[in-house]
Amino acid sequence: MTYRTRLFATTAAFAATAFMAAGLFATATGPAQAREVKLAHLAPVDDPRHESLEQFAKLIEERTNGEITVKIFPKSQLGKDREVFEQLQGGLTELALNGEIISNFYPKWSIINMPYLWRDQDHLRAFLSSDIAKKWQEETLTETGVQILGFFERNPRILTTRDKPVRSIDDIQGLKVRVPRIDVYMDTWRAFGVQPTPMSAAEFFMGLKLGTVDGMENPIEVMYHWKIYEVSKYISFTNHMLTRLFLTASNKFLESLPAEQRDAVLAAGKEAEQIHAAKMEKMIEDLSGKLKEQGMEIVENPDVSGFQEKAKQVHEKYKGVIGADVLETVQKM
Repeated sequence: MTYRTRLFATTAAFAATAFMAAGLFATATGPAQAREVKLAHLAPVDDPRHESLEQFAKLIEERTNGEITVKIFPKSQLGKDREVFEQLQGGLTELALNGEIISNFYPKWSIINMPYLWRDQDHLRAFLSSDIAKKWQEETLTETGVQILGFFERNPRILTTRDKPVRSIDDIQGLKVRVPRIDVYMDTWRAFGVQPTPMSAAEFFMGLKLGTVDGMENPIEVMYHWKIYEVSKYISFTNHMLTRLFLTASNKFLESLPAEQRDAVLAAGKEAEQIHAAKMEKMIEDLSGKLKEQGMEIVENPDVSGFQEKAKQVHEKYKGVIGADVLETVQKM
C-alpha cells in the first residue's frame, strides 16, 4: 500500500468515526439544529389571537422536544390573507391563522358567515364538530393542499360608523362599509342596502381615518385592540354574523414531518383552539366598557329585524353553494 493510499484510508476512517460520534452526540443531547417554521397572521401583537398563537407555538416546541420552533409574523408581515393562504398551498409558509378567505377557495365554508344563521356560539360549535364539517375539512385538504388544524372563536361581528349611530337598517342605506374581500360579505352588505367596499385588514384603519369608507364591521376585540376608537365614533351591536378564524397548515409541510412530529402539530392545534375559546368568554362586557372610556357611543340593542329579513336573500343565494340539505340540517340542529 502506498503512502497516498494509506493516507486516504486513514482519513476516510477518521471521517466515518467522527460522523458516527456526531450522530450519537445529537441523539444523546437532542437535535443538532431545530427546524424553524413560519406562522403568519393579520393582527397586531396586542390582539388576543396573537397571544393564543404564541401558546400554540410553545405547544409545538414542547411536543416535539424542541425539534420544531415557530417564528410568528403578525400584522400581515408576510402578506394579506389571500397571499398567506396561497403561500400555504405552495409550502412557502408552514402555518397561519387565516380569516374567512378560505371560503373563496372552498366555498362551502361560506356557511359560517351566513348572516343571522347561528342562534349562538353553541349552535356554531355543534356544526363545526359535526360529520359534515369533518368531511369538509378533508375535502379542503384534498382540493387546496391546506389542512385546517382548528377553529379560533370570534365574538359576533358588529358595525362601527364614523359619523352617525345605527339603530336600524334604515340608518345604513347608501353608506360605504368596509368588508373583507370575500364573496359572502359582499353579497350580505349589498342585501343590507349599502355599498360594500372591499379592503384588507391592513387597510381599514386608514380607510376610516380618511373617510374612504363610512363604516366597518368586525368583532368587538378588533374594534378595541386595533384602536378603531381613534378613527370612528359609533358602534352598533348588530351581531349580524358569528364567524371563525382558521388555524391552518401547509400539507407540504406536514407531509415532510415524521409521523410523531406531525401528530404533535395536529394535537397542538386542537389544544390552541380550546385556549383561544377561553379567552373569548366575558370579553364583550369588558371591552364595551373600555370602548366607552375611549369616547365611543354604543347602540347595544339596535332593531335588527330589517337586517334579519334581508339576510334571507343571502341564505337563498348560497343554497346552491352550500347545499339546501345542509342549510336545513343546520337550522334544525
